[in-house]
Amino acid sequence: MKLRYVPNIVTFSRILLTIALVFIVPPMGLVSFVIYCIAGATDMIDGRLSRKIPNGESKVGAELDAFADMLLIVVGIFVLMPVMQIWGWLWFVVIGALVFKILSASISGLIKHRKVLFTHTLANKAAALFLFIAPILYFTIGEHLVVNIYFMFLITWVFLATVEESLINLLLKHPNTNIKGIWKVREENARVAELLRPLSLH
Repeated sequence: MKLRYVPNIVTFSRILLTIALVFIVPPMGLVSFVIYCIAGATDMIDGRLSRKIPNGESKVGAELDAFADMLLIVVGIFVLMPVMQIWGWLWFVVIGALVFKILSASISGLIKHRKVLFTHTLANKAAALFLFIAPILYFTIGEHLVVNIYFMFLITWVFLATVEESLINLLLKHPNTNIKGIWKVREENARVAELLRPLSLH
């Protein structure tokens, strides 16, 4: 087995672990909790491996990673959250936030670049981390006011990260899903313009 395929194998294992969460009973039991933690850990491992292993980064790997992340989020929201004893309306707001994120990234990307763009901004990465922590927090302390307040914070963060993502998609002259934040847009546009300048002279 070639070493450069290892990051993709780790990412694929996250997909399998996430699918397994759908069938484990009870959804918030010890077994599902351990599998959920392992699945989340692979998200931190595959990215580091892809950067350290020669030729470890690839377009297929990036798309597989994005799919695995989205699948874990969806399972977390629709499988784990419903059994948590949180304020009922929060669950619907979280679903709304997810729909808003998908639609905004899709629409803003299609408007400006004719493709769906989910950017890997620092805010989006933090949102994924905060969402991953939510079931762990609930499993640790159970039904508690702190958990409900945490979900309110999470919803607010996802909304702000999504607004930033949409603005980035609309402001970038050339799509770049790896941009760190909106403060990098001007720098990225200048870099692209510099790269294209020699072509415009011919």
